[in-house]
Parts: sequence; C-alpha cells; structure tokens
Amino acid sequence: MTITAVDYANETGLPKKTRSLCPECGKILIADIFEKDGKVMIEKECKEHGKFSDVYWADVGMYLKAERYAHDGIGLHNKMDKTMEGDDDSVHIVIDGQRIDMLSATAIANIDLTNRCNMNCPICFANANHQGYVYEPSFEEVHQMLQVLRSEEPIKCTAVQFAGGEPTIYPRFVDVVRDAKSMKFAQVQVATNGIEFAKSYEFLKESKLAGLNTIYLQFDGLDDDIYMRSRGRKMVDVKNKVIQNCRRLKEEGIGSPSIVLVPVIVMGLNNDKIGDIIKFAFDNADVVRGVNFQPVSFTGRITNEEVSQGRFTLPDLVDAVEKQCGFAGKDDWYPVPVVAPISSFASAILGENKITFTTHPHCGIATYLMQDDKGNVVPFPRFVDIEKFSKGLDELAHKADEASFKKLYALKVMKLLNGCIDESKMPEGMTKKKFTSMIVKIMSNKSKDALASFSWKMMLIAGMHFQDSFNYDIERVRRCGVHYVTPDLQVVPFCAYNAGPEFRRAVEAKFSVPLAEWKEKNKEAAKQLEEALIVPQ
Repeated sequence: MTITAVDYANETGLPKKTRSLCPECGKILIADIFEKDGKVMIEKECKEHGKFSDVYWADVGMYLKAERYAHDGIGLHNKMDKTMEGDDDSVHIVIDGQRIDMLSATAIANIDLTNRCNMNCPICFANANHQGYVYEPSFEEVHQMLQVLRSEEPIKCTAVQFAGGEPTIYPRFVDVVRDAKSMKFAQVQVATNGIEFAKSYEFLKESKLAGLNTIYLQFDGLDDDIYMRSRGRKMVDVKNKVIQNCRRLKEEGIGSPSIVLVPVIVMGLNNDKIGDIIKFAFDNADVVRGVNFQPVSFTGRITNEEVSQGRFTLPDLVDAVEKQCGFAGKDDWYPVPVVAPISSFASAILGENKITFTTHPHCGIATYLMQDDKGNVVPFPRFVDIEKFSKGLDELAHKADEASFKKLYALKVMKLLNGCIDESKMPEGMTKKKFTSMIVKIMSNKSKDALASFSWKMMLIAGMHFQDSFNYDIERVRRCGVHYVTPDLQVVPFCAYNAGPEFRRAVEAKFSVPLAEWKEKNKEAAKQLEEALIVPQ
C-alpha cells in the first residue's frame, strides 16, 4: 500500500498515523503515534524485521501544546539542481520509491566542506573518520552551492553554516566565509570543535574579518572525563581558549562572532550536566549568546533495548533544565514555528517573502532567559503571553496590505506587545517601556545596539532533536527547515541526509576520492594529520 502525505499531513491530536521507516531495511511503514503512560510513542511493524516501538516525546502535554503552533510553508524551488528532470524544480526527495515534497523554505543551510577531521568522536553522526575516502568540494563547487541558496524560490536562504568533518581544516575556509558574505548571507556560521580557533588567534581574527557571524561550538560539558568518553580526548582547555580568543577580539575592537554552545546529550553521559552548561553560558554571556542542546541520534546497528535505555527527548531536556537550574518549567518552552507569525508579519510589511520558520512543531523547542545583575533568571514567557503575541502578529499580518497600516506598524506592534506583558511578573528593575523598546529595536534590525544598552544578560536555550530510523516521521522531513546542499546542487533535508535513507553516504561516495589517492596528492597535509592520528580511516 502506498501511503501519501495527504493521508496524514493534517492529522492532529492523538492517536494518529504517519509514515516512518524500518530501521533494518529502510522501507516506508505506516506508524502509529499514541499516548502511553503520559508519553507519546511511535510504533511500527515490518513484515520482515518485526515490531519497533520508541518514545517520540516523553510528555504528552508538551507534545499537544507544540502541535498548536504548526504552520505549513509554501514549498521550495531550486532551478539549479543538476539532478532534476524536466521543468519540475520543486524540491523533493525519494525514499523507498515514494516522492517526498518539501514544504518549508531553507531556514539555515549546511554545506559540508570536508569529511576530514582533527578528531575521531565515537558519537559523531557524520562518521567522518571511517569512510576510506576524502570528500572535499573545491572552492568553485562551494561557490555554486552558495549560489543555489541565494537563488531559491519563493524565499531565498539567508543563513549558511559550514560543517563537516571539521570545516576549519578546509584549505580555503576563510575564502568561503568571505565569499558567502559577499553574496549577502545575513548569517555565516561554522559548526566546529574549536581546535583551530583555540590554536590560532590570527585564524579566528581572519575568519571574523571575512564575515563569520556565529561559532556553533561543540560543547558536551565542563569535565574532561566526559570528553574522553564522547570525543576521545580532553577538550575543556580548547573550549575555554576559543572563548578567550573571542573575548580578545572584542577587547581589540574587532568584534567577536557570537558563540552558541552545542552539547550532544547522551543519557548516562552528560544528561546530568545540562544545568552546569547553562550556568557556564551565562558566566560567559559577553560572547556566548545561546545553548542549542541536541539529544543524540542513533545511527548504525543498535538494538531496541539500547534505544530504549539511551533515548533522550525534548521534554526530557525541559525536565532536566528545571531540575538542575531551578527555572524554565514546561510552560516556558515553545516550538520553533511559534515565531512564524513574526516572519509573516515582516513579509507583509516589507512586501516580499521573508524566511518563515515553518519547521515541524516537534523538531525543536526553545525559551529565552533574562538574568539580572544579582544572578536571578526569569524566562520571557513568565511575563510575556507568547501565545497571545503570536496570534496577534498573525492577525496584523493579514491586515498589513493596507498602506496606512504599514506606516503605523511599529505603533501597532508596540500596543500589541504592551497588552501581552504582565509587568508585575517582570524582573526587578525591568519595565514595560524598557522591554518593549528593546524588542522593537531588535525587530528593526538594531539588535546589537539594543542589547548593548540592555544591562540584563540574555540567553537563548534551545533543543533540536534530529531523527534516526527508530523515531523517523516523514511529516517532520517534509517540514524540515535545516537543509544540506550537495555538489550536484541538490537541496536535501537534514534528517534525510544524516539518518533514515542517509543521503550523505551516496553524495560523499559520488564526490570523493579514495583515501590513498588523497594522501598521494596532499602529502604534507596527510603527514600532519597522520601525526595527530586524525586521518579518515
């Protein structure tokens, strides 16, 4: 039986059905999503490989709340895709013979610069050091990949993250950062272990001057015992050095890339260190702007029992933050598409399509925290009615085609926001006037000036749970906002590239050279990597 998107796309509430995958053979299966013991489960059965059951979300109340904020996008088109046939340029992938059309625009794109790495992490989803070949697009190929993103329709991508492997060992890393900035990407980011930025202040400085906006710094904890288990080497000094070097950039008046700490959370490894990581972020809030927790995604061969014991979902993250920090309970977290009305409003005001975060509501959650000079932390949702503000902006967006309204939009947003704030619950010393002034400045693209004059520390705490074959939901894939671009100029959703059908393997095999051949052509680089035990094997 062929299951189509139409069958399940609009189902809400529980129980419901979706399309998933068999973890063994990759065939598309009908999966049931239902409540059991206060949790949301996903269950499916393959005729050949039996039944698979996994926790989808560990809290049914949070699951249903997130679902209320679902917003579907308007699709995505890529005229540059070299694999497309005919006139159909709508972005889609094929899994088990079935076509899966994308609904969301690219909120942020990943471009893998290399599969080489200066580490050999046991939990790396990219599995960079075990391929037997080197994948490393040329500068010209990367340039074309960037062009794809800036040519997407109906909404052009404005944020790119260079990834890998370890992207900072790419021979022309600074050049591709500069190239991306010249193409007017508003956000140029790098996902890195930080070794190269810790080792060379000048390299970090060059990267910043070339246009690097954000460092997504892999950060599993504050204890080298954790890094020895997760990464195979001590890393605490490296992380601290990156922060110190970024601080030095600020002190010299150059300005620092924002740092987002990215901990991969593994049950039994570091799930009890979540509070420590958040506190560390606040202690370094002059350069650290957020923490993006990523529960581990299970790849490779693994048993149902191992999945059950190791599964850590987004509600588990929320529970851990509250217990370990003493703040930010369930009501303080919202799914990514809660901000979709803000983008819709901006699009209506400016008369052009802007990126709208129509990511599936069960892909990620976030909260925004404010800390005063005494160390007290208050989440925004404690004093701002997020749901009322989101709905209000949605309504304003539908009226924004009136010319007179466009001239008054700032006043209307201010009035809406004022009506959503409970001043009695604001931190001591904070007022509606101060807060709304800062928010309006941020919405007017003056966020740096606004935050510079704001004495409270601000921290975005988020969780993004990438899928694996056990909890795979094709409806999430269709609404994915994090995409990869390949050398043949395809756009592929993250959870199809790295899990499930794992398009990464086919792409890297197609556009790579055997390890021995790469070593022969790059003898000096190969020697350096071999000496550090970091050559792909």
